[in-house]
Amino acid sequence: MYLATMLLCPIMKKYMYLATMLLCMVACQYKEPTAKVNGRYVPERKDDFAWENEYAAFRLYGPALLPENPSNGVDLWLKASPEMIIDTFYYSELVLHRPYHINYGKGLDCYKVGHTAGCGGVVILTHDSLWTGGPYSRWQVLEQTPERFSFRLYYDSVPVAGRLLRQSLTVTAEAGKILNKAEVVLYADDTTAAALPALWVGGGIFLHDTLDHIHQVPEAGLVAYAEDALSDKQAAQMNYLYNGSTSQGRSYSCVFTPLADRIEIVDGTFVAARAYNLGDTLTYYFGGGWSLWQNGEQAFPNDKNWFHAVMNEARGIHGVIHPNE
Repeated sequence: MYLATMLLCPIMKKYMYLATMLLCMVACQYKEPTAKVNGRYVPERKDDFAWENEYAAFRLYGPALLPENPSNGVDLWLKASPEMIIDTFYYSELVLHRPYHINYGKGLDCYKVGHTAGCGGVVILTHDSLWTGGPYSRWQVLEQTPERFSFRLYYDSVPVAGRLLRQSLTVTAEAGKILNKAEVVLYADDTTAAALPALWVGGGIFLHDTLDHIHQVPEAGLVAYAEDALSDKQAAQMNYLYNGSTSQGRSYSCVFTPLADRIEIVDGTFVAARAYNLGDTLTYYFGGGWSLWQNGEQAFPNDKNWFHAVMNEARGIHGVIHPNE
C-alpha cells in the first residue's frame, strides 16, 4: 500500500499541476464584456444624471442646478461612434477645461435645452397649457449591466395648473436601441387631485429650427425631428473659433407615445401625449442621434435615414405601420 501511494503521488501531482495551469489559462483569457450602455449620477457637475448607449448620450438636471432655473428637459449629446464617452466628456470639461460644446472628434454637446422639454422630456398638458417642471429631487439606479441601464428619478414638486404634484420617472436604455423607455407616474393628495383639470402626459421635443423637417405618424403617436446640429448660436460660434466651421451635420430627436391622443405643437414643443389619470404608469419612448455618427450597426447620414430607423424601432415596440408604406 505504501509503495502504491509513493508511485501514484508523482502522477497525481503532475495532473494537478496541469489542471491548475489550464484553469489559469482560462482565467487569463476571460475579459469583462465591453459596455454598450453606461450611466451614473454626476455630483461633480451640479448633480447631473447622465447615461448613454452606442447611439447617443443624454442627461437630466439635478437639484444643485436649481439656482439656474433648469427644466425637467432631456439634454442630448451627439456621439461620433459607439464608444462610451460620458466620463471622457465630463473629464474634458471639468478637469482639462476643454468645453464639451466643441467637437474634438468624439462628438459634442450642442443641444440647447433651456426651460423646455428638450429631447424627449416629460410633458404634462391641460386643455390649453403645457406645464414644464424643474430638476429632479432624488435618484436611484435600478439595473446596470454592459447591455442595459435603468434608473429612477423622483420629482417632489411638479407645478401643474397652480398645484404641486409628485412624479417618478423610470428610464431604461438598452444596447442597440435608439429609443429610451420612459415610465412616468404622477401622484397627488386627494385635495390636490380633486382641484386638477383633465391631464395628458407624454413626451415632447422642443423645436429649435425650421418646422420643415418633422416626420409624424399621428395615429401611432410618433414624432421625429431633424435640425441643424449647431442651431444654437453659442455652440456654432465656439465650434467656428476652434475649427473654422459652423457645420456639424444634422441633429436628430424623436418621441413615441403609443395610443397618444394629442399630437400637436404647444409653446414651440411638439408633444405626443395621452389622457392620464393620477397614479397610472404612462409609458413613452424617446431618443436622439447624429448624421455624423458612424462605425455602428446602422447610420443616419440624412433625415430620411433617421425617420426610417425610428419607424422600424417603433414598429417593433407597438406594431406601428406608416400609412405610406
